[in-house]
Amino acid sequence: MLEPDRESKLTETVLRAKYADFCSAQLTEVFLSLSDEKIYEMVEEEAKIQKLSPSNLGFRKMVQLATNRLRDSVPLPDFETWQRDYEAAPERYEKYLLGLWRQLSTEETGEAG
Repeated sequence: MLEPDRESKLTETVLRAKYADFCSAQLTEVFLSLSDEKIYEMVEEEAKIQKLSPSNLGFRKMVQLATNRLRDSVPLPDFETWQRDYEAAPERYEKYLLGLWRQLSTEETGEAG
């Protein structure tokens, strides 16, 4: 049995990992629904803000820039709001999780599996 503080930290870690997973899933869903033209437009806008040349960007950097733009436009709840909603009805959120939270929470705590 874990000490209460340790169990609380694990619970917090898992919830934060699930929140990150949920947000990633939401952004991914929107990203995949966009046309190539819209994605390139977003990349160009974000590159301009960051003073980067779009012609010199690799694929990963382009995805990162488009994701930055999406974060600003996709309404996502803050962690505290999400946590309250999740704890009240986890089944509403579980279907949107990609499973990344398992790895994220394991990396954070150093626990296996």
